[in-house]
This record gives sequence, C-alpha cells and structure tokens, in this order.
Amino acid sequence: MQQVELVVALLAIIAIVGAISQKLRIALPIMLVLTGMAISMAPNIPPVHLEPDAVFFIFLPPLLYLDAYNTSWRQLKDVGELVTIQAVGLVLATVAGVALAIHTVVPGIPWTAALAFGAIVSPTDAVAASAIAKEVRLPKRLMEIIKGESLTNDATGLVAYQFAVAAVATGAFSLYEMGTKFFYVAIGGIIIGLATGFILVRLRTRLEHKPVEIIVSLLSPFIAYLTAEHLHVSSVLSVVTAGLLLGWRSPMMHGSTTRLHATANWETIAYLLNGFSFLLMGLQLRPILETVKAYPAPQLVLWTLTAALAPLLIRFAWTFTVGPAYNVLRKQKQPGWKHLFVFSWSGMRGVVSLAAALALPLTCSNGQAFPYRDLLIFLTIAVIVSTLILQGITLPSIVKMFEFEPDAYNSEEAERKARLALSREAVRRIDELARSENIDFEDPVLQKHLNKYLERAVANMGPESPNQPAILLWQRIKGETITAQRTLLLKLRDDNEIQDETFRIIQNELDLEETKLDGPT
Repeated sequence: MQQVELVVALLAIIAIVGAISQKLRIALPIMLVLTGMAISMAPNIPPVHLEPDAVFFIFLPPLLYLDAYNTSWRQLKDVGELVTIQAVGLVLATVAGVALAIHTVVPGIPWTAALAFGAIVSPTDAVAASAIAKEVRLPKRLMEIIKGESLTNDATGLVAYQFAVAAVATGAFSLYEMGTKFFYVAIGGIIIGLATGFILVRLRTRLEHKPVEIIVSLLSPFIAYLTAEHLHVSSVLSVVTAGLLLGWRSPMMHGSTTRLHATANWETIAYLLNGFSFLLMGLQLRPILETVKAYPAPQLVLWTLTAALAPLLIRFAWTFTVGPAYNVLRKQKQPGWKHLFVFSWSGMRGVVSLAAALALPLTCSNGQAFPYRDLLIFLTIAVIVSTLILQGITLPSIVKMFEFEPDAYNSEEAERKARLALSREAVRRIDELARSENIDFEDPVLQKHLNKYLERAVANMGPESPNQPAILLWQRIKGETITAQRTLLLKLRDDNEIQDETFRIIQNELDLEETKLDGPT
C-alpha cells in the first residue's frame, strides 16, 4: 500500500509542478529536479531510491522512441556527418578529458574509475534537450544537430562505460577490443532497429482493431530495445532507428481515429515518464549526500567544481575547433560564434547519466569495494544539476539576447502554400465526383462544401437533403476529398516541399475532419 501511496503522491507533485512550470515558463525538468531536491532535504521524508534497471528499461526506451518518432530522418540525414562527429568524437574526447581532470584532482583514484566517470557524464540527454528546446526558438539546423546528437551519443557513452567498469572490476583493458566492440554494437543496433521497425510496420499496417493497434504502438520501443539487448548490440540505437522508421511510415499504418488516440496516449505517457524520471532524480540528493560526509568539505567543493566544469569546457573547446575545421574541409559556410556558443551551452546531462552511475557495481571481481563509487555517484549528480539549472535556466535568455536571424526556410509560408494546395485538391476532387455522380452544380450542399475549401468557411448555405441515400453520398464525397488531400500531403512531404512538422500539423487536422464523417453533412 505504501508503494501505491508513493506513486499517487509523485503524480500529484508532477501535476502541481507542471502547472507552475507552465505559468513561470521554466522547463519542466528543471522545476522537477529542484522540487525533488527540496523534498529530499526536508526532515522526516523517507528516502526514495531510483533503480538503474527502471531507467534503462522503463523510462529510456519510450522516451527515446517518441523523440525519434517525431524526428525527420531526412533532416537527421542532412546533418548526419556533424551528428556522428559529436556522437562519437566529442563523447570520446569528453571521456578522456574528464578522466584526466578527475584523476588530477582526486588523490588515489584509479585511471579506470576516472574513465568510468568520464563515460557516465559524456553523453548529453535527449529528454532534457527536447524538453528545454520547447522553451526556446533556435535556428532549425542548430536544433537538428543538438537533437540528433543527444539521440545517438548514448551508444558511444554506454559502450565506453561498460569497458571502463569492466576494467575496474577485472583489472584488464583493451583499446582494440573496445573499438571493435563499438562498431559491432553500433552497426548491430542500427540493423536490429531497421529489422524490428520493418516487422512492426507490416504488423501495425494489418491490424484493424483500434485498442490492439494502440497496445502494439506502446510496445514498439520495448520490442526494439529487448531484441537488441538479447543480441548484445546497442539498444539505444535500435530504439532510435525503429522510431525514425515507424515515424516516417506512420501515415500509412493507421486510420485517423487510431492515430489521434495513439498520439494522445503517447503525449500523456511521455509527460508522466519525464515527470517521474526528473523528480526521482532530484529525490536522490539526500541519500547521496549521506555517502560523502567523510570527505573534507574543501576537497569536495574542488572535486565538484572540476566535475561540473570539465565537460562544459571540453564541449566549448571541441565546438570552437572541430566544428570550424569540419566546415573548412567540407567547404561550407562557417557558423557564427553565437551558433557555436549556444550549441556548446546546450549540452545538458540527465537521467541516463544518473542511472549509469547508480548501476556501478558494489564490488570488483577480487571482492574489494568498487573504488570511489559513492563519490562518483555524488559527482554525477553535481554535473546533472549544474547543467540542468545553470545552462537550462539561462539558455532562453541567451538565445533571446543573441537575436538569431530567422531561418531561410519559412515554415509559416510553406504551411500556407500546403494548405492552399490541399484546398485546391479538395475542390478538384469535389468537382470530379460531382460530375461523375451527375450532381446539380446549384445544389446547396455542393456549394457549401466548395465554399468551405475555397474560402475556408463552414457556413450553412441552404437546406440539406434529408434522405439517407443523399447523406451517404455526401459522406462518401467528403471521405474521398480527405483521401485526395492526404495523398497530396504525402507527396508534398516526400518531395521535400514541406517539412515533417508542417506535415504532422495538417495531417492531424485531416484526421480530426475524418472523424466527423459520421455526423451530418
């Protein structure tokens, strides 16, 4: 019963903090972490433990999947080289740089333990980046790189983490073996994601029972994750790849009613999972502080500052050197220093880093305690909190101060043109069907529907036919009209005339319109 009460209490806190976050226009992850920390430090509050397995299996797959599902693979492909440089090169540079910094300031810490900590804090967090990005308007290409990096760099960080932990536990480390396994794990994860994605597309296309379709939709990330886990390849890349594929194929998989219901369910689930993950992260503060009481306060402050600043400084150094060098080699236009600064400032860490730290083994293979385990967990919390609070709170102000020029791609203009094209297609299809069905062009119902698409008005222009055959005819014409618009909308997306965000907005409107077909004409 206590577990049920705890879940209900956490749900209530998420709801209250969510409402406050919306009013204050502060990103929800930041508010939840601060709330969790405040509750954790209150007297007479029992400790709430965050299990690493819960993060890696319950929270991570659906949240990564949903981010990938709503990401355009075409846009990700356009920045693929830069994303790869960040997801592999920057992560490995962070592992080495942070390890060097920690090994320098913490007396006696083994190199392998320092490398394990570097791997823990090396990947940026997709959930935090996505949540905070909603509060700012970044240039589109910059946002695509940040999002793509955070979706894919977990794989590099977790492989480095596994090898570093194994090296601490066994005392053996092979750089060649690590490199070989990384390519096997990464490529294997992508292949498994594609395979499970194609199977799920075929399965979900053939399902015709709405509740079952939604259940399979909710199971999709776990299927991709568990399949990769059992084959010992990257479950992160498997989920991301499957999500990208299923997101691209989604218009052909579901009917409009199922898609609307599934979207609503996913939005609620994602909100709750985000809420639980960041709130539970904040609640870990007090138990973790208890474990580092033995260390002298001045040393603890030094170590904390080093752990928090090292990843940030490495990211700045990498961005301002490797980024421009890449553009020189590719003979591309150099980004401005404002773009480079915002990109460097956007590298927030999150719940994956905490889960990796909590998953550190208690003992090594020789039976001795894992060196500096409690300190590494504490320093991980310090890195997460500093990036979420310092960078997360200040990022909107920095973006506003920099006053980025609008993107060359005008999404509002593209959306306007798409709506115009769809309205014309609807008029064309109504006209075609009216001629084939020998409908009088003076018929008030026909005039009403034509005016709806010509003027986007839903005015009642005259009495409608009360007989059932005429009602069914007009319902069929409206259905054909929506189908024609949907076909054109897909063509506009596939021809790269509109972007995926515009496509989803208009698709949702067509879905809503199609659900009203059972009503009066």
